[in-house]
Amino acid sequence: MRAFLSGTNWLLILSLILGSAALSVLGDSIGSKYGKKRISLFGLRPKHTSKLITAMTGALIALGILTVMSTISQDVRTALFGMKMLRQQMYDLQFQLNRSEEDTSQMRVSLAEASASLDLTSFELNSMRNEQILLEQEKHELEASLRIMRDESEQLKHDLKALRSEAIALSANVLLGQKAFEPGLTREEITQGLNTLKQQVRLNVLAKISDQAFTRLRDIPIEFDSEIEAKLIDELVSSDERQYVRALSGENYTVGENLRIMIRLQNGPSILTYHNGEAVYRKFFMNDDDRTSEEILHVFLRDLRNKAINDGILPDPATNNIGTLDGEAFFNAVEELGRINAPVIINAIASGDIYTEGPVVIDIIFEE
Repeated sequence: MRAFLSGTNWLLILSLILGSAALSVLGDSIGSKYGKKRISLFGLRPKHTSKLITAMTGALIALGILTVMSTISQDVRTALFGMKMLRQQMYDLQFQLNRSEEDTSQMRVSLAEASASLDLTSFELNSMRNEQILLEQEKHELEASLRIMRDESEQLKHDLKALRSEAIALSANVLLGQKAFEPGLTREEITQGLNTLKQQVRLNVLAKISDQAFTRLRDIPIEFDSEIEAKLIDELVSSDERQYVRALSGENYTVGENLRIMIRLQNGPSILTYHNGEAVYRKFFMNDDDRTSEEILHVFLRDLRNKAINDGILPDPATNNIGTLDGEAFFNAVEELGRINAPVIINAIASGDIYTEGPVVIDIIFEE
């Protein structure tokens, strides 16, 4: 009650009452004055003229009240002139509210469906994870089984290779001897050189099969194709350049057979590839702790072999080797390299003229 009394605009109310009273008194005075003078307006009788003036006075009072209230109060202006618009806005807001409630309900339903779908997806994901774990376990088991099978396969291959190597008395394409023929030799000199090569071949054959063959070595026949040999002699006689002749085993010969070794002869131009004292190959090594001296020398000799083959040196068809390094010389080189604690250049120096057929005979020299 106190808030109502304190919030009321008593000055405005009092002003309206007093203004209305003053206008009423004024209208009554004017009406009485015109009535006494019996003045007629608009052709009306004086009595009706007095009533008209009173009515106009009341209308002016109402108009004044409305004018004053509209001027002073925003709420009165809104109630008089904006009620329909307010009502329409209320309808629109109510419609939007209802629509928002419907959308909210629909979103709740969608959210519930999404939550259910999420739960299902989470369940499927957990199932897939469990399946993945099982598959990983199966994969590890299969990998372990595969490693075991590979090891067994490698062992079987190794055993089979060992059995075959024990059974084979002489493999195919083994270099059993070679000889160079200078141009201008007579037929007799060439025939004598080929006989020397045949003796070399026989000794090498007997040396290679002596551990596998249980027959009398001297009874093993070693044969050369006579027609090919005759053609070879004619070619060497007519050649105007140095030629090499290589003797290779024709095929694999196994233990237990009646051994009969066929020799295949091969010839070609013998070209001077490296001169005596020439550096056949040079390579720089850091000589650090990552590799031992022996490993470094093995790498160097491997690269030397590839270099020589690229330069035209013929390798052994069976082993792909281009020569041999004496074991004592190799280990002496290992010891010498081990004493060098700095980057080093390793040189392979030809210890004689080296031709196409080889072998490559070298001396190893180190440069810090």
